[in-house]
Amino acid sequence: MSRPIGLFALLAAAACASAQVTLSTVEGGVATPAGQAYPFGPVGLGSVADVVFRLTNTGSKAVSLSSILMTGPYAPDFSVVCAKSPDLCGGSSFPELPLQINSTGTLDFTVQFEPFQLGTPSIYMTICTLASANCTDAGNTITVFLSGTGVPPLTVLLDNEPLGAGETVSFGSVQVGSSRTIALILSNPQTNPPLAVPTIPTLTGDAFSLAGSALSGPTVAPGSSAELDVTFTPTATGPQQATLTIGLLTYPLQGTGVAPPPPVFPAPSIQLTLQTAGSAQQGSLSVSLASGSVSSGSGTVTLAFQSAVSGVSDDPTVTFADGTRSAAFTVAAGASAGQFADGPSVAFGTGTTAGTLVFTVTLGANTAQANVTIPAALIFINAAVATRNVACDPALVYCTTTNVQLQINGWDNTRSASQLAFTFFNSSGAQISPSPITVAAGSAFQQYFASSDMAGVFGLTAFFPVTGDSDDVVAAVVQLTNSVGAVESAQITF
Repeated sequence: MSRPIGLFALLAAAACASAQVTLSTVEGGVATPAGQAYPFGPVGLGSVADVVFRLTNTGSKAVSLSSILMTGPYAPDFSVVCAKSPDLCGGSSFPELPLQINSTGTLDFTVQFEPFQLGTPSIYMTICTLASANCTDAGNTITVFLSGTGVPPLTVLLDNEPLGAGETVSFGSVQVGSSRTIALILSNPQTNPPLAVPTIPTLTGDAFSLAGSALSGPTVAPGSSAELDVTFTPTATGPQQATLTIGLLTYPLQGTGVAPPPPVFPAPSIQLTLQTAGSAQQGSLSVSLASGSVSSGSGTVTLAFQSAVSGVSDDPTVTFADGTRSAAFTVAAGASAGQFADGPSVAFGTGTTAGTLVFTVTLGANTAQANVTIPAALIFINAAVATRNVACDPALVYCTTTNVQLQINGWDNTRSASQLAFTFFNSSGAQISPSPITVAAGSAFQQYFASSDMAGVFGLTAFFPVTGDSDDVVAAVVQLTNSVGAVESAQITF
């Protein structure tokens, strides 16, 4: 703690004061007449005791505080650090004298006792409150005998061993988000009188904090102690420091924040629920653990597609229910299964391309895979609609007022559709000539699939002009052929 400089070399002669000024001590806002002597009591070496004195002008005229003089061989042990009238104290330094005290006004100043050796130092404090060249009028001075006792200080113990001045308190490595607390014991020797714990400033920064009975400023009885808990809670990785101040002693604090180890999870496995390993199916996936998890955390399941169709690299319709190929799940401590956003499983679609769906689960350092093979299949017809007398472009040579049209929606997971065959029937069930009508559609399908972003899904419209009464055409059957073989639709009625 720094001492004020040059404060008491204001007057070398005896000090003086006005008889209309009184001196009191102030504690807890209550003023008590100071009397002729003030004992500071026992103070440990390296600690400081403060007392606030108040000058009160009881007269009708203003007076000036011209000097405060400390005399005696122990003057360095006592110092004036602050004065206010009422708030002239802007810090720890004493304002420049003289200071005016108005009628009925007051001026407070603080005197500190800081013993530098064992023993009972004492001095005289002489206050002059009337500006006089020699301050010879004894009636204008206030003289108080100040005394105190320097005793051994509180001993700071760490692990029951004295902590030397400036010795570093090391917290070692602590995981970010965790804490380590070190208890420092402020012990008063049995041979000492009761001692007050010095003021302990709040530590700067967020990593270190203080707690414990020592912060309440207790008086420590002889042979007793107060505890000061210092806690290191790193919020980031790397070395971190602070300084602990106890009285005039400082202790560096040091700790290192380290990243917590990754959580450990049991081995995961994937369970698939899929009625048929084929195209255009909906399935679900869940994640099971080999045992109850000791950690909580999260993992992911990713979905990849390996096409079995030449020239086709992917099927964008192979996704989870939300249209993505990644699904996150959580694992609670003690749980043996993952939990997705909508429950214990997540839905997926198999798309419309032959190939393999590859599911990969990642949980901590563990991974596992599960595959679903979608085989090449015959063309699948989802819907077929037959319509008579559909309007057409008159410019087309085959446009007539009587015609029929077939609309067929389906998918080809080989994308190799080639030949189409259409057979029409009358009300007697007989084929209508020239059925079957065959169409080489391979080129058209390849052009369509090359530009489509719907994988193997297609929509087919077939238009047929009719010579005669179109009402005689009551049903049709279409046959579609791909690399796997031919499939024939059920009768499509008009």
